[in-house]
Formats: sequence, C-alpha cells, structure tokens
Amino acid sequence: MLSDDTPGYGEPVNPVQEPAPARRGYGGDVLWALVTAAVIGVLGIGLGLLWHRFAPTLPLRMADLGTEQGLVYTSPEPEELAAAEGWFVLLGLGFGVLVAVLSWVLLPSRRGPIQLAGVLLGSVVAGWVAWWVGHHIGLAEYEQLKTSAPVDTIVHRPPDLRAVKELGFFPYAIGGSLLIPAFGAVVSYALMAAWSRWPSLRRGEDEDVYTDEYGGYGDQPLDPAR
Repeated sequence: MLSDDTPGYGEPVNPVQEPAPARRGYGGDVLWALVTAAVIGVLGIGLGLLWHRFAPTLPLRMADLGTEQGLVYTSPEPEELAAAEGWFVLLGLGFGVLVAVLSWVLLPSRRGPIQLAGVLLGSVVAGWVAWWVGHHIGLAEYEQLKTSAPVDTIVHRPPDLRAVKELGFFPYAIGGSLLIPAFGAVVSYALMAAWSRWPSLRRGEDEDVYTDEYGGYGDQPLDPAR
C-alpha cells in the first residue's frame, strides 16, 4: 500500500535538472553557406580551363557568300558541337559531385539545408563561370579572323554551349548544360544526407543530445523499481 506522499511507479526523478543544450542560431550557417558558394564559384575557373583543354574547337571555313564573306561549317553536322556539350556535361557532373563531397566532409558542423543551398548556389555560378572562361579563351583572336580572314581559310571557334543564349534583359541565359554541376552537387548531397546515421546530419550535435538524455552511449536510465 502506497501512502499519499509516495510517488507511483514511473521514471526516476532527477533532483538536479540539467539545462537543455543551447541551440545555435542560423547566422553562422548562412555565413558559411555564402563562403561555400563563393569558393565553389571561384573553382568554376578551374572547371572552365579543363573544359577548354578537352573540348574541341569548331572549324569553320571562310566562304564567299556572294555579296559578302562569312563563315560556314566544314561538314553538314559538325561533331565538335556535340563533343563540346559532352565534355562540359561529364566534367560538370564530376565537379558537382566533388564539391558536394568536399563540403560534406570539410564542414560537418554546417551540414543541412542551408549548406545545401550554398552548394547549389555556388554550383550554378561555377557552371556559368566555367562556360565563360572556357569560351573566352581565344575568342578575341577568333573575332578578329572572322572579319579579316581570306576566303577558304579555316578559322577555329572556341568551344561553346547551345544552352547559352543572349537575352535583352540579361547578358546570358542559364539553363541546359550550365546546370549540370548544380545537378550533380544536389543529387550527391541528398544521397549523403539520406545515408547519414545522424538525424541532424551533424554527429557532434546528436552525440551531445544523446549524452544529455541518456548519460552516455547506450546507457539508458534504469528504473530502481525493476
């Protein structure tokens, strides 16, 4: 028989209530996401140099078009157009996977949707930067030969992407192959998050919460009445 002042069966009463661990704000995560985006965007320069190194230039022939001279394809369906797109897709996909893995591994305390947003933004910028760098290497010489080369001269145009189109309200449209780095980064980051064993994706935070609640790894509080 229990008296009125005897506690009933239940969880043990902790006489000293430990304060809950303070949750940090989002300011640091946003700052690190912006830094991540900036670094990835700068790395797009390297991606552009690689693309220019592997993608073939497009050979064009200066022809007499009657009233004026102009450049024409040397073959009905130049394979260099598809090759430039293909190399950008392959290199961009690998670039996206690489930056996602590096962000996940090097900044484990910043994992989450905000970091993913930074990786996505940086990858979009990197795709545009890579195209700009790869396309503009040798572009000035090409523009000069386009207006001064004699008939039957072969002029090589730097690699380009069909996804880039000139618009009136913005110099270039972003779409198509330019988004391949962002696609690779988002898919890779999502897969790593899906296979993570930590609910918050941040091992340190989950370990702290688990320790505060259960007093250690695998040490559940025991009921003295059992």
